[in-house]
Amino acid sequence: MPDAAAVLARIAALSPYFSVSTGPVPDGLWRPTSALRDSMIRDTLVSDTAQRMGTGEMRVAASTLFFGYAARMWSVVLGSVVDSGRCVRLAPDALLWCNDGGLRLHIVDPEFGSATSEILDDQLEPLIDAWSDIVAPGLMWGNSASALIGAGRVIGDAAQAHIDTLLGDPPLVGAIVRSTGRRRSCCLYYRVPGGGVCGDCVFASPPKASSKEIL
Repeated sequence: MPDAAAVLARIAALSPYFSVSTGPVPDGLWRPTSALRDSMIRDTLVSDTAQRMGTGEMRVAASTLFFGYAARMWSVVLGSVVDSGRCVRLAPDALLWCNDGGLRLHIVDPEFGSATSEILDDQLEPLIDAWSDIVAPGLMWGNSASALIGAGRVIGDAAQAHIDTLLGDPPLVGAIVRSTGRRRSCCLYYRVPGGGVCGDCVFASPPKASSKEIL
């Protein structure tokens, strides 16, 4: 029987996005990830992100922050399933976060969940609902799908079947054009000073200020 903490320790070697510490809560201001739905906590975190990115547009910083969060969620989900055949549960009240120059994640007593799609129902969908007043939901679902594919790319072919299944889930099914691999929305990174469009962006090049953005 695989051990969830051991699985997390192994997949952490893949990249920082796969890293979740375990055991007693370490030093620092740690909160449950469910607290990210609180508008005051969110706004403080988004403002900090905007300052580090050098942008005055809160929706741009929020999009980038959400993208990174989704990438961490999917990395752990795919990494644990490919490693052990089981998905580590990332329950919002058990998964902790700390903002220390970026998000760090921690689970005191990790366990396995029942399905990879739990991340959609328990983490991403509630967060998208809570952040919809600052970022368009369609944009965040596009970020979610793109982050899923990116996490799988780090792992390799062993993750592809799981990605295909998850991209068929209703919240994600329309976010990516499967024939081209391009998303149907833009994450707004081109609006960051020195930024550009991503490889899977709906835009082939950064749109001009007069262009209609696809969110």
